[in-house]
Amino acid sequence: MSDEELAAAAYVQRKRAELGDPDALKEAHRLEAELRKRLGSTPSGHGPLEPEVRPARPWWRFW
Repeated sequence: MSDEELAAAAYVQRKRAELGDPDALKEAHRLEAELRKRLGSTPSGHGPLEPEVRPARPWWRFW
């Protein structure tokens, strides 16, 4: 299986897992682990890439 096919299969399994299929979640994890082993760590759409920046709040509460 090529890297592109492996990534596509992992994507399909991840989408099935989002619909509630527990077996698809296990399969997606297995495929993604194989993909990470082949390619190393890559950014994904599963989490934020940068921490969320919040505006500074004053320590007192204005009423």
